[in-house]
Amino acid sequence: GNDKKKHHGQRYAGVPTDTVASAVASTHDDDMSLPIATAVTLSGASGGGTASRRGSSSSASTSQTPTTVKQDGTTTNSKKGGANIHDVAGTDGNEGIQITWEKGEVQQPAFRDVWFAIAFVVHLVAVLGTSVVLGPAAWSTMKEEAEEETDANGNADANINTDDRDEDGNGDGSDNTTSNIPGADFWITVVTIATIAAPTLSLLTLGVMSRNAASLIRASLYFSVVLCGMAALVFLPLAPPAGILYLIMTGCLICYARSVQHKIPFAACNLTCAIRVVKANLGIALVALGVLVALVAFSFSWILAFVGTMSLDAMKEPVPMDQQQYNNGNDEELNSLGGGLALLFLLSFYWTHQVLQNILRSSVAGVVGTWWFTPLEASSFCSPAVRDSFLRSSTYSLGSVAFGSLIVAILQLLRSILRSAANDRNNRNGILHCIAACILLYLERIVEYFNKWAYIYVGLYGYDYISAGKKVMNLFKTRGWTAIIADNLVNRLLGIVCLTIGLLTGVATLLAALLVEELESTGGWLGAGFTVGFVIGLVLSGIVMGLLSSAVDSIIVCFAEAPNEFAESHPSLAQEMQTAWSAAWPEEFRGVAIVALGGGLGIV
Repeated sequence: GNDKKKHHGQRYAGVPTDTVASAVASTHDDDMSLPIATAVTLSGASGGGTASRRGSSSSASTSQTPTTVKQDGTTTNSKKGGANIHDVAGTDGNEGIQITWEKGEVQQPAFRDVWFAIAFVVHLVAVLGTSVVLGPAAWSTMKEEAEEETDANGNADANINTDDRDEDGNGDGSDNTTSNIPGADFWITVVTIATIAAPTLSLLTLGVMSRNAASLIRASLYFSVVLCGMAALVFLPLAPPAGILYLIMTGCLICYARSVQHKIPFAACNLTCAIRVVKANLGIALVALGVLVALVAFSFSWILAFVGTMSLDAMKEPVPMDQQQYNNGNDEELNSLGGGLALLFLLSFYWTHQVLQNILRSSVAGVVGTWWFTPLEASSFCSPAVRDSFLRSSTYSLGSVAFGSLIVAILQLLRSILRSAANDRNNRNGILHCIAACILLYLERIVEYFNKWAYIYVGLYGYDYISAGKKVMNLFKTRGWTAIIADNLVNRLLGIVCLTIGLLTGVATLLAALLVEELESTGGWLGAGFTVGFVIGLVLSGIVMGLLSSAVDSIIVCFAEAPNEFAESHPSLAQEMQTAWSAAWPEEFRGVAIVALGGGLGIV
């Protein structure tokens, strides 16, 4: 499969590269000022870039080639997988052809961004080791504090119950606070029903979305408009500024919805392909579940390590008596060493969560790439594509993932510091800190959006982070709005579906709980059962929808990089996507390309 991917830019619509290069070169004659071949356009409707002769309207959709045709008729070959060609002026004033964007190529197996991988592994070992050494003491401390708080709450409840006694000295005691707590059957039923209902609903939803992708995307777009309009109607009489803001947003959404109507079929094709990939390789959902378990386990270990470290005497210093009133009455506070370690712990928390999530995203990109080029290797539950993609992302590409994740983690840390400073009552510059935190939030979102595309190139080709970032910049220079609009339309639908599955799961757990316990005995705990079911449904369906989101983005990149290979491996889907693309972006579909073949004219 790798050999096929390495050479996916070496064909020119069935014509060898050297034939096309010599054909185009042969059109130049010393006695002629203009070439016979008037146009060459690469993959207009198939998803690539364009190349054209000035003064010509003819063009074609075809695969890309790493060959540069110079003005003198000579050619140079690139070592990359392919390129987009754009028209430029030759050195002598005549027209020429030059390659400006090279397609990706599978990299040789090697560890990328090694120092970031080493730093991440060392820090992870340090945190886990600290949790093992200091964890028992930290657990005892947290347990004692919880018991003290429980005793304090119990005494307060006892005093309230004593005050509520009637004149005869009779009262309800503490029955109202303890006797109505449902038994183990209640909670087991809630968790079991939610665990079964959420995956079942998610799988059923995949089938529904696959058959009605375009209609559902259009409905989700209208739903956003209606929801924003309802918010405007609610807030206009209650809070006019907020209502006006929602009204403006509603108008913008209406304009956006009207402008992207003809682009919905292309987004639907991307979603359909993503569903095909996920259903054919459902083992990737187990990888996602494993990542979720790893996140929970690390969070627990991190808490033990953090509490154990901050409880050490070396991390504290006494607070002067006159300053204790500004420190919530505490007689101790963290010293400079403790404060520095606390920031490092917070950075560790953010970094690890980003790395684990992005390893999954890179793994999905690898599975999509295998399905795109060699579908036989990505056609079973635990296919070789799932195994190999995850191993590459967690070993060779770990440094690249850690590099990009560290940038986002640092931004998150800075934003947390500013937010904490803004909430400090003794801080006179709270507004400035709040504004700076808001700016950092948007910067963080931009970097995260950029990174999610970079990790696709990491998963597809095995690039290091910087090289993947350059590929992303080239992608957005040529296909920026294509990627953004398709990504936005699909993710809007996936978010609504995820929320719907969470609500349905909560309703299912609520009905099941009613069958186990009587309404009178459970009381207000039915709401807690619904909440537990809703959260479990939201998390489990979020895993599946997150996989679809990553797969859609990977398909957008693959379609821009290698449309012809898609036509070979999945002809029906490729035809459908090509038709949707030409309808959504007709300005990119220019027709045929006329090139000189063997002294005459030919159409590619």
